[in-house]
Amino acid sequence: MRPEDELSSPPGPRLATWNVESIRARHDQVIAWLDENRPDVLAMQETRCPARLFPTAHFNRLGYELVIHGGDGGHGGVAVAVQETDDGLSSVRGIDLGFPGAVAPLDQPRSISLTWRSWRIHSMYAPNGAKVGTDAHRVKLAWFALLRQWLALERTDHPHSIILGDLNIAPADIDVWDARRYRMRNLTSPLEREAFAALLEDGLVDVVRSHYEGVPVFTWWNRRSDFYETNRGWRLDHILTDAETARSIEAVWIDRQERGRDGSTDHAPVVLDLLSTKPAGHAGTAGATPLVGSGPT
Repeated sequence: MRPEDELSSPPGPRLATWNVESIRARHDQVIAWLDENRPDVLAMQETRCPARLFPTAHFNRLGYELVIHGGDGGHGGVAVAVQETDDGLSSVRGIDLGFPGAVAPLDQPRSISLTWRSWRIHSMYAPNGAKVGTDAHRVKLAWFALLRQWLALERTDHPHSIILGDLNIAPADIDVWDARRYRMRNLTSPLEREAFAALLEDGLVDVVRSHYEGVPVFTWWNRRSDFYETNRGWRLDHILTDAETARSIEAVWIDRQERGRDGSTDHAPVVLDLLSTKPAGHAGTAGATPLVGSGPT
């Protein structure tokens, strides 16, 4: 899925999302990918690693600062790696770890929101949901309702936003390899798809689907059998943007080959290349602030 004329240096920022499925187990793969592709922002999900154990030095050597949330006990967790400015200052500010005020079970470490340049960046890792009709599935739907409320509040002060993450929903039949088999199951059920569609009704743009239009593309392949080799996948990892940002896109691509590496995570990175350092029609500027450390776990 990488462009044939691979954009090693896009004209504007490059952002990516990747469910790394344990950063400690796969930091070599992640660091090599960062070194080759040099995104300005990498949103990571399922890090399974608290801040005190995170392989921070590997990221720092490449010029990235980290914001880390959760991962204790080897479960869940999200993180965002952001390239430092040339003068060593942080370009990150306004960090929110999780949804402010959320209570159990919606207070799990599944989100990071921060301001970077002209955008509000959100790294999101939705609950899996397990099985339709279970408590786990009801928690998933409640999490999406809370996400929608949080993004509505955020839009008041941050009209330009980019949501990057593993949302654990294939939003349409084209986003799963066998729509008839999976239409009523977890990841593809009507209520989950309604929750995803509600985000688009609020003005967000599914830029991967917009870019690929009627083409089936996937980001996750089950390790069972030969699902990857036969391209029996799901599109579970997403990039959503406001409409102005969507008009500033140079390219959107899925690095499918990364999923095929030995010992890889079962997700592929999803990449967004922008044309400009600001959303289309945006005249504001964003300054640097002193270095922001990793958030608490």
